[in-house]
Amino acid sequence: MRRRGRVRRCVLGLAVTAVVVGSALVAGAQPAQPGQRMPTQGPVGKNPSARKTVPLNLVGGLLTGTPILQGDFADPYVLAEPDDLYAYATNTVDANVPVIQIQKGDVLNGRYLGDALPTLPSWTVKGFQWAPSVWARPDGQFVLYYSTPAPPSAPGLPRRQCISRAVAPAPAGPFTDDSTSPFICPLDQGGAIDPSIFVDGSTPYLLWKADGNCCGLPTSISSQELSADGLSVAAPAHQLITSDQPWEGSVVEGPSMVKVGSDYQLFYSANNWDSADYAVGLAECTSVAGPCTKPLSAPWMTSAQEYSGPGGQEFFANPGGVWMVHHGFLPGEAGKPGGERRLYLDLLAYHGTDPIPSRIGAQEAEIKVLQLVLIVGGVVLVAGLTVVGMVRFERRRRRSGPGDGRPAPSA
Repeated sequence: MRRRGRVRRCVLGLAVTAVVVGSALVAGAQPAQPGQRMPTQGPVGKNPSARKTVPLNLVGGLLTGTPILQGDFADPYVLAEPDDLYAYATNTVDANVPVIQIQKGDVLNGRYLGDALPTLPSWTVKGFQWAPSVWARPDGQFVLYYSTPAPPSAPGLPRRQCISRAVAPAPAGPFTDDSTSPFICPLDQGGAIDPSIFVDGSTPYLLWKADGNCCGLPTSISSQELSADGLSVAAPAHQLITSDQPWEGSVVEGPSMVKVGSDYQLFYSANNWDSADYAVGLAECTSVAGPCTKPLSAPWMTSAQEYSGPGGQEFFANPGGVWMVHHGFLPGEAGKPGGERRLYLDLLAYHGTDPIPSRIGAQEAEIKVLQLVLIVGGVVLVAGLTVVGMVRFERRRRRSGPGDGRPAPSA
């Protein structure tokens, strides 16, 4: 089998570690306004029940590059806790912030836990809660960041997306947003969307997009230092990048950051979100506040045989390395009615002094032995998977420890 870009399949190198793969990874909607995205059906169909089991395809997804979860799960974010992973996504028809729990020891099923943010603050409206991220605060509390419509700046003007925050004692919520207005809301830049938490040492920062394409303005990505509790800004924003390459289609969005030693890498999505041209770019930064430069003149990740229009990438560190989740349409679905942005799982790999990472895979992984499942008493078990490599790209994308809601590790 081949992927677009002359990609060839290689053997997945796996180390048996006596742990299961889960521990290795472990109504009232307003009419849409220009540029806004309508809520999706979600990962479990209409009217799901909380605690509903949802099938996972972790092993198959890693091996073949196919979705690990069926159904819509756009703009994903994964929080890695000691015994579980929590995956959050853009709103669906049933949830402002849908959340799925992936438990240690279970690679076949996740649990849909319902709405992590069941009640919105009174100043916003339901139906447009996008791109959540969650910070596991050192005091044991959890802070959810999300974009949502702000009040109109004047009578008769449309609402613009801005960023708010909510707090909960547990990663699945329920989160409570006690704000009286959004806390990041640059209306002169079109508003703000796509918040992504990055913790540098002990200092929290929020990455976000100036949503200028909502209204004929430029787009850009900024970082902003937060207060120690993560509930307010502590300093002015620093612009990191703008859309200045042809492939970006005048749009940069969906930022996420990874730290490699003393270097910082900014990954971002660009182009039209519901087209096959949507792709992931990379910039190298000297600090969270920049400056940043783009080492490539083309996307770092583009459409492939198993997905179209990849984007919404986020990273988390766990045994095995730096993991990436992203969404993508099934081939042929981008831009079509009913197209679903599904959830994919990937891994970053580093190669010597090369400053740019490749997506999962390295040549040395090809000689590893594929050891996936053990059948014990008729029950399929996965005996400890630490993924060290997967699909190698002949055309190398070309460097990472992430801001995943916890202090960023060094690679």
